[in-house]
Amino acid sequence: MNKSMFRVTTLGLAVLMSGCGGGGSGSAEATASAATAAMPILTPTPTLQSVGESLFNEKALSASAQLACASCHVQAQGHAAAPGSFLPLGGVNGDRQGLRSAPSLNYLDAAGAFRFNAQGDPQGGLFWDGRADSREAQARGPLFNADEMANSDVAALAKRLRALSYLADLMTAANLPRTASDKQLVQAGTQALAADQAQDRDFHPVSSKFDAVQDGRAAFTAQESRGLAVFNDPQRGNCASCHTSNPGPAGERALFTNFRYFALGVPRNISSATADPAFFDLGLCGPLRADLAGRADLCGMFRVPTLRNIALTAPYFHNAALKTLDEVVAFYATRDSDPARWYPSVDGQVQRFNDLPAAYRTNVQRGAPFDAPGGRPPLNAQDVADIVVFLQTLSDGYVASP
Repeated sequence: MNKSMFRVTTLGLAVLMSGCGGGGSGSAEATASAATAAMPILTPTPTLQSVGESLFNEKALSASAQLACASCHVQAQGHAAAPGSFLPLGGVNGDRQGLRSAPSLNYLDAAGAFRFNAQGDPQGGLFWDGRADSREAQARGPLFNADEMANSDVAALAKRLRALSYLADLMTAANLPRTASDKQLVQAGTQALAADQAQDRDFHPVSSKFDAVQDGRAAFTAQESRGLAVFNDPQRGNCASCHTSNPGPAGERALFTNFRYFALGVPRNISSATADPAFFDLGLCGPLRADLAGRADLCGMFRVPTLRNIALTAPYFHNAALKTLDEVVAFYATRDSDPARWYPSVDGQVQRFNDLPAAYRTNVQRGAPFDAPGGRPPLNAQDVADIVVFLQTLSDGYVASP
């Protein structure tokens, strides 16, 4: 909230003066009391950010009146899924299972619009498949998704906005006329949600132990240092090739993502969608975006998430297939060397990359830490443990021990 902006809610100030030579202490006290009572009361002027914070926590915006943005994006979990969750439940009755896990909303400012970079690789955008080019577009998605907040159309959402006790604050912050249309009101609401995520420090606090070490206020333990070394080593963890650990060109904090897209061959989950054996979530190729459906070379690719707060954002991957951070790092280490650990077997044959149709399995990412079929994997058990410990230093809210 911009606390430097205020509006006067009680106008006027009565200035009472005692008569010359006739005022006693009682008269002075009365004068001071009356003046204090008549002083204007200043309250913060509503801004899009301050109203957006209220909207982010507002369950009344959903068709079920039980689901807010904050329900699936919990601040204490890096604005990702609530502890113990799997795929989010929503819909008109709150019983429809979503297709994908709730990703963190933190550290998305540098993502930019979805695009193909100079090398022709997909990059940027929001959501797991990059279909939203801005925070405002991202805010619209859950509001109208039948599996989430389930507003049937603009008119339905506008009706819910008009029923809010702080509607006037939204109108003021967005500079809307009393005759604002449903479309204008909904746009103001999504702009407010976007402003809150862009301006509220809670969505990019940079307060982890990693940041404290970068600033010289803390030091890594021996195991954390080993984990960072393996993380950065292109022949071993090779994590930094996607989850950049270095500051930006102008000294920006490391975001631990390059906002690019990869197919990792994550195991198939057990969900409402995958109950149909013919269904596959192909990421960039659909089903939630349709513009790249013809790009077979992109099928199975999902956006690289930030690893900031990764220890807080379980379950993992777009389909929430893995429950713990230890499992995730072990998956990278042994996906190819021990596929039976991750994929089912049929007639003695391991069904590798079972959440992708066979035609798209050549899209799966190779190279360290993968690609050790039948041989020695680049990461051993100690490396896995060390990386996990390092990743825990990326959780915000670090307080140095006294």
